[in-house]
Amino acid sequence: MKSSKWFRILPTGLVVLLASSVIACSAEPSPAPPLILAFDATPAQVNAGESTTLRWVVKEPDSVNIDQGIGSVAAVGKREVSPTTTIAYTLTAINTAGTVSKSVVITVSAAPSPPPDSTPPVITSVSVSSETESSAVISWTTNEPASSQVDYGRSTDYGSTTNLYRELVTSHSVTISGLEPNTTYHFQVKSKDKAKNKALSGDYVFATVAPKSSYVLELLWSEWGRRVETTMMSEIPYLFVKGTVRNASRASMRGMACVMQCWSGDRVVKSEVYVYRGNILPGHHYEFDIQTADDPSVDNVSIEFTDSLGREITLIVK
Repeated sequence: MKSSKWFRILPTGLVVLLASSVIACSAEPSPAPPLILAFDATPAQVNAGESTTLRWVVKEPDSVNIDQGIGSVAAVGKREVSPTTTIAYTLTAINTAGTVSKSVVITVSAAPSPPPDSTPPVITSVSVSSETESSAVISWTTNEPASSQVDYGRSTDYGSTTNLYRELVTSHSVTISGLEPNTTYHFQVKSKDKAKNKALSGDYVFATVAPKSSYVLELLWSEWGRRVETTMMSEIPYLFVKGTVRNASRASMRGMACVMQCWSGDRVVKSEVYVYRGNILPGHHYEFDIQTADDPSVDNVSIEFTDSLGREITLIVK
């Protein structure tokens, strides 16, 4: 409140001092719009595929919104974003006194190129299967897609190479054909990845099987066991296998050999060969009875047949 003084001159010439008071009243302050104390991105520059974090602090808003699909948010907060291109995010704060906004730009750079691949594939699980008189299948695996090829020959100099299979795979299978029967071969596998890094395996060996005979025998019956032959001086224990086979071929068999193999588990401990030099006509039977000195470790006996050229004869068991 402020005071002021006034003077008044009366007709009598007297001066009268009058005092009055003036009261000043102040109005209510006007409301202020919201205040954005902070709105930034850390980091403000990223590579494609990376993320950054938006952070904001807004004072006295009724609502806060961030565009680019984020929507309504609290007055104080943070949000991780992963933009794919350079982009601006705008924060808008509103209350009854007004609207304020602030933008932050996030710069997105292209992802750096990966370093060139200089690591060759890793070759594992090399194996051989399906050996025949003239072919074999070579298989292996690699830890990344790669091509397939095999070097092979009768020595570690190899000398022959299969066709290159350019399809990039991790499971490889290559058939080698045109081989000699009953022959040992050396081989190595090789694979090349997309970046042309080449891998070579160590040296491996396989053998083709002996050629099969054109004859066929049908096993009618067989048995094996142990027996003792008594002489005047001693008793001699023997292992034996006997049975009957029929010539199931359309041609006469001009001699054959019977091979008795004695097994201890999965190991052949001894064998005995009997050679029959006569003819066996188509459909005729041949009886065999082969024996060898006993071996207590033997727990199984098998029989194989070959023709006069030493080729294995197919045996049909019914």
